[in-house]
Amino acid sequence: MFNFGKQSQSIDFLQPSYSPTDIWSNAYIWLTSIGKYLLIAVEILVLGVFFSRFILDRQNNDLTEEVNAKVTLLSNESWQKNAAVYENYQYLLSDIKIVKDKQAVNSVRISELISGIPSSLHLSSFGYSVNKVTLRLTSNSLNSIKDYESSLKNNPNYSNVVFSIDKNDDEITVNVSFVFVTD
Repeated sequence: MFNFGKQSQSIDFLQPSYSPTDIWSNAYIWLTSIGKYLLIAVEILVLGVFFSRFILDRQNNDLTEEVNAKVTLLSNESWQKNAAVYENYQYLLSDIKIVKDKQAVNSVRISELISGIPSSLHLSSFGYSVNKVTLRLTSNSLNSIKDYESSLKNNPNYSNVVFSIDKNDDEITVNVSFVFVTD
């Protein structure tokens, strides 16, 4: 039934009837049988890399154009000015927060002090530093200055009240310094 041991009687000119023994013949047979499939696989890989390079270049060019557009926008002079103004506002707001959190509010004291100056005395200058107040007042009446001096010295909210009076012609200049009494 099965004729395994029987050789075919046909002649095949493509198949060698002998097996090659030298290296070059073996290499040639290997290249024509297995190597061609490896060569095709490498060519497919190279073509895939080649076409993917086009896709990646297009994406890179799109990103480059987008970045260049944003750089152009950010290098605009008005944008830079607005950014500087915004940065200054941020610094100002942080300074205001520090002042709000750490500095005592003295506006009520200062407004009471200024509103307590009689109308016959004119405030020329005002200085305030760490609870110490300095005033420069001018007036034509020595009595109003004496009344103001006695009211400051008798007020328990002020200490170390010092008056110095200079008289020039009809005008009297008074330098006053005192310290707010802290609670």
